[in-house]
Amino acid sequence: MKNRIAVATDFSQNSMMALTKAIYLAKTLKYTLDVVHIVEYSIFRDPKKDKRAGKEALSKFLNEHFPSTEVEIQQFCYVGALHKKLNSHIRDRECRLLCIGAAGESQHLTAVLLGSTTKKIVKNSPIPVLVAKNESVPDYLNIFSPTDFSDISFEFVKTIEKFFVGANFIFYHMINRPFELRLGHYGANEDQISKYNTKLETKAKARSQEFLNHFNKKDKNQTQEKVQIDKKDKNQTQEKAQIVLDSGILSYARLLSVADSKNASVIALPTSGKISFFALDVLQNSHLDVVIWKV
Repeated sequence: MKNRIAVATDFSQNSMMALTKAIYLAKTLKYTLDVVHIVEYSIFRDPKKDKRAGKEALSKFLNEHFPSTEVEIQQFCYVGALHKKLNSHIRDRECRLLCIGAAGESQHLTAVLLGSTTKKIVKNSPIPVLVAKNESVPDYLNIFSPTDFSDISFEFVKTIEKFFVGANFIFYHMINRPFELRLGHYGANEDQISKYNTKLETKAKARSQEFLNHFNKKDKNQTQEKVQIDKKDKNQTQEKAQIVLDSGILSYARLLSVADSKNASVIALPTSGKISFFALDVLQNSHLDVVIWKV
């Protein structure tokens, strides 16, 4: 069975960004690529004509902008609801990753990533969704992923790791500290508050080391893919993974700031656990590509 990446396009500049990055990943991973164009259904138009016109437009688009990709590409055109047709294609074709632009020229694709349809795609997608947020040439050397050290978080990053072979993972954990004033209301003095905060830090450090050890441990029963990746920083040696411990209130602004300081290439977000409530805020405001998935 072939490993496939699906990419949705409406022929806009943003969907071209997604297609460019999907081609990069497909070439790097030796995957095939399904390019999907969906014509929104309308009772005022003939769906057969719409599908035929969509197929012709897709073929013309690829021939003009991506005449030679060194990747096996198959083209698909559907008429119907965008998120339903995408998810149906993903399941039928057993794709492993979906790539999409941050917003399209059409109202429909804009709605996908900024409105309720986004949530439907993320919640229902059986595979991770990579959202292209910028035009930069991808390298995906540093993967920045918030974690609560849960099994769900671990399962997510081990899945994502397969798409970014050889990359460095930077895990970000926020230590949730109760406000000193609130603790004071319960009769805690400064010394007790200090000891409590120290205990939180010690526990977080222990859990972070356990998480790292688990992440870096090789699964003897799993055959790892061997992929040759051409990187500019071949001579730069880094650990496979590291954890950044922070303290305070978890927010998308703080997360994005730390990601920038760590020279992140992409932000990886599981939409489950303690971080799920702000995942779409990160997607909305990030200038980095975002890979998001409900585990």
